[in-house]
Amino acid sequence: MKTSIKKLNFALIVIICGVLALSGPSMLFAADFKTVGHSVTVSVLDTLTFTADTTDITLSFPTYVAGTESSTKTVIYTAESNNMRQADGQPAINVNLDALYTGLDLKAQVGTYTKTSGNASLIASSAGYVTIGTTNTGVAKKTASTGDGKQLKGTIPITYKAVATADLSTANQTHLLFVTLTTV
Repeated sequence: MKTSIKKLNFALIVIICGVLALSGPSMLFAADFKTVGHSVTVSVLDTLTFTADTTDITLSFPTYVAGTESSTKTVIYTAESNNMRQADGQPAINVNLDALYTGLDLKAQVGTYTKTSGNASLIASSAGYVTIGTTNTGVAKKTASTGDGKQLKGTIPITYKAVATADLSTANQTHLLFVTLTTV
C-alpha cells in the first residue's frame, strides 16, 4: 500500500509538472516586472486658410449717368478653419477698401455657403447688396450647425457691383479690396 501511495504521489507530481510546463515558464517561477508610464500629447495646430478663385475684378458701366449699375462679378471664396471662436451671429467675413472711389459706390452681396465638412457655416449678414467702405463691414456671419461650431470648411460666393452716385467721367479707378476671414 505504501508503494501505491508513493506511485500515486509520483504520478500527481508528474502531472502537475506537465501542466505547469505546458502553461509556460512563468507558472513555474514567480516573475517580477516593471512598467514605465508616458504622458502622450497629440497636438493639432490651428488651421486658417482663405482663398479666392480670382485675383482681379473688373466692373464696367454701360453708361456714365448717375444711378447706373455696372456689370457684376462673382468671386468664389474657399474658407477653412478649425478654430472659429466667435459666437454665432458674429462677423466671419469682413470687407473694406483702401480708399473710396470717386462718384461711385462698390457693393457686395453674399450668396449661399456650401459646406464640405465641419460643424460651422457662413450666412449673409444682411439681405441684398451692402456698400463697402474703408472700415470693416461684416458681410457674412458664423453659425454653428452642430456641436461647438469651431470647424469650418466650404465655399461662399460674393457678388460685386458698382453704382454710380454721380455722372462719371471717362476713367479707370483702381483700389484694393480686402476680404478677410476672421475667427474672433
